[in-house]
Amino acid sequence: MSILVNDALDRNLETNYQIEIHNIYKSFDKRDSAVTVLENINLNVRAGEFISLLGPSGCGKSTLLKLIGGLLDQSSGRLEIDGHAITGPSKKVGFMFQKAVLLPWRTVQQNLLLPIELSKGNVEEANARIGQLLELVGLKGYEHYYPKELSGGMQQRISLARTLMTDPDILLLDEPFGALDEFTRETLNFSLMDIAEQSGKTVILVTHNISEAVLMSDKVVVLGINPGHVLETIDINIPKPRTDQVMATKQYSEYVLHIRDLLGVGRK
Repeated sequence: MSILVNDALDRNLETNYQIEIHNIYKSFDKRDSAVTVLENINLNVRAGEFISLLGPSGCGKSTLLKLIGGLLDQSSGRLEIDGHAITGPSKKVGFMFQKAVLLPWRTVQQNLLLPIELSKGNVEEANARIGQLLELVGLKGYEHYYPKELSGGMQQRISLARTLMTDPDILLLDEPFGALDEFTRETLNFSLMDIAEQSGKTVILVTHNISEAVLMSDKVVVLGINPGHVLETIDINIPKPRTDQVMATKQYSEYVLHIRDLLGVGRK
């Protein structure tokens, strides 16, 4: 398949990576033995790339995301951001989980200020950014609403805005829209793509959805299971910005079918 030919010859002219993952292994102790959940993971990410980690449940996608975010330590291997070993959570990294986790007794504005307050940042400066961020996620004017007054999709938009409050270089997203209906999820996916392209931030998204991964990503890392390992890293050579019309193209379909074959999805 010509569209799957890696463009590494051109891209490897650049040697600086924002995120470097080399020979990562991760095990968890369970009773009297250790269970390996990630095995020999290698991945280099350039600043501004949109990466999807794709694979079945139990392949270690979320674990890998937590390693990059400094929420877990690897068992062995090297994991760096901007040439420095990851030893814990970093201000350079923003993490968005599957649920919005908004504090119900705080307004949207107060929820957005929470990471600034916790890091003892400048609340006055942060307040000045709230309107801009809410406009970016399509919710300008909702500053004084409470979470219970917002739909699930709106709450996830607020969660995304909160992740952006500290202006991280890297966004780590663990299936942030997975619990939403298909229509809301697709709308938010396009919003996320717009935000990534406008801000130039690096995005790493965990997803089970093959179509979503191909539509949104510069690169899809397909993971296998038992233990989690990289089956293939695929460059998605579809021009940006992408619209829903991309999903009707032969090129898009070939990527989706190739990944389905890798994962053994569908009736043979």
